[in-house]
Amino acid sequence: MIKLNRRIAALKPSATMAAETRATELKAAGVDVISLAAGEPDFDTPERIKNAARRALDAGQTKYTPVAGTRDLKEAIKLKLKRENGLDYDITEIMASAGGKQAEANIIAALFDEGDEVIIPTPAWVSFVAMVNLAGAEARLVECPEDAGFILDPDRLRRAITPRTRGIILNSPSNPTGAVYSPSQLGELAKILLEADLWVLSDDVYEHIVYDGAVPHIFQIEPRLKAKGFALNSLSKAYAMTGWRIGFAAGPKEVIAAASRLQGQNSGNPNSITQAAAIEALTGPQDEIKTMMAEFRRRRELVVERVRKLPGFKLPNVPSGAFYAFPNISELIGMSLAGKTIDDGNSFADLVLSEAHVALVGGNDFGAPHHVRLSYATSIENLNAAFDRIAAMLTKLKR
Repeated sequence: MIKLNRRIAALKPSATMAAETRATELKAAGVDVISLAAGEPDFDTPERIKNAARRALDAGQTKYTPVAGTRDLKEAIKLKLKRENGLDYDITEIMASAGGKQAEANIIAALFDEGDEVIIPTPAWVSFVAMVNLAGAEARLVECPEDAGFILDPDRLRRAITPRTRGIILNSPSNPTGAVYSPSQLGELAKILLEADLWVLSDDVYEHIVYDGAVPHIFQIEPRLKAKGFALNSLSKAYAMTGWRIGFAAGPKEVIAAASRLQGQNSGNPNSITQAAAIEALTGPQDEIKTMMAEFRRRRELVVERVRKLPGFKLPNVPSGAFYAFPNISELIGMSLAGKTIDDGNSFADLVLSEAHVALVGGNDFGAPHHVRLSYATSIENLNAAFDRIAAMLTKLKR
């Protein structure tokens, strides 16, 4: 039997990617699957960004770049952080990576070590825990109840902090819940985080996909946190650039330098052509975001309406951001169909895929096993068809 590294051996596949892979395999086999699993905008990358990539190709920009990104890209990221977040960074405090996921993983690996604890409010994106565990640290999961809007309250944060706690990962707007922290909620958390002297990793990937007005960055609300904090972001969602793989981290230069050294050993620089496209994305007109948001708002209204009509589904909180609904399906636990019993969110998602040919993501790996995640990053037509199929399947369930 082959002996693997113990951390890799314990590593589970990403639940979101696994769900999308299963849907893709069924489609390849000729099954008409509607996927509500992918966290991927269905819009095309804006033409101005693709043209920037074409110009870079024509200019022969196909060689290695500095490991942490070109100076021009870092300047564009610096401009974006000042313009949109009110945050000042030097280019030595910025690292570009092959996606926000890589940037975040490298920062976590550079910061945390054996014996350290990192607080992760749940439900949380499936990769947070894996990233912390791969660094050798321990993820300290703090449940944020549904009746509190999936928001971490100050008392729960205080109780979660131990002498071993060194950091926290905050994600607003949230994947998978769509929860968005208000300025006052961020301010209350900031007081505790300052007092506890914790590293703050702010995952801002969905910052542009909000429905009730922009929310200030936690480092803008409490500037003193910036000295022990990281702004982590990606171009994947706001600019429909998921396959381009470009993201970044901004924070104290000593940690950025360490994370860049790690990146230099495990991957090298992000794609040179993508970097050129990213400069255009960040510095050019931002009108496409407004167009996307208008469509996401339409879809959100439809999804909330349709989900709330499904028997056994509960959705008390309307998503305030991102493009996910995260309904509670606990009333369906114990029901069965075609010899399969619903035990949790994962088993329900498997049943919906096999019987209704709709791909969802079970809530188990998000830390919410009685929930499922539905992505509305697809057309109104697909959404209606998917809900029709799920509704028809639900009528066949037996207790």
